[in-house]
Amino acid sequence: MIRVAAAAFALVLFVIPWTIAPAKPVAVAGVVGLALAAVGIGGLWRWPLLAAACAFLIEYAGALSLARAPLGVWGAVAFGLVLLLLLASIELGRGWRRATVDARVWRSQLAGWLGFTTATLGATLLGLSLAGGLAASIPSAAAPFLAGLGALGVVLALAAIVKRPAR
Repeated sequence: MIRVAAAAFALVLFVIPWTIAPAKPVAVAGVVGLALAAVGIGGLWRWPLLAAACAFLIEYAGALSLARAPLGVWGAVAFGLVLLLLLASIELGRGWRRATVDARVWRSQLAGWLGFTTATLGATLLGLSLAGGLAASIPSAAAPFLAGLGALGVVLALAAIVKRPAR
């Protein structure tokens, strides 16, 4: 059952960029992502799914570039959440392999995913409202410096997350 959810997430990751720019390069990157996702879902392997995630990101960036569409927060949030759910569902499938799973576990996992999605959307809305108010007060000369600090903070947070399990 978790493989069906993962396949649905992969299909959504193919469709979102295709709706932005229905072009051949976008379709090629999406088909590569779907093929890698199929291998990863079939074998519950991480490496093809990580490669598929990269292909889907390339497809999304290429679609935005080809369409010259303005960056939208909601499309990016939806794409990111679906990508995260694809990777999480395969990790869940790997953990549940050869295990007996009853309905309570499914309900708990679904509630966790819905809670995470709700929290992410809430944080996005809060960030948008705060950013709208702060954008007018930040001088244009300081904006690149603040963006660089924000990017550095994200990289340091990711490094801390990656390093913690290694200990």
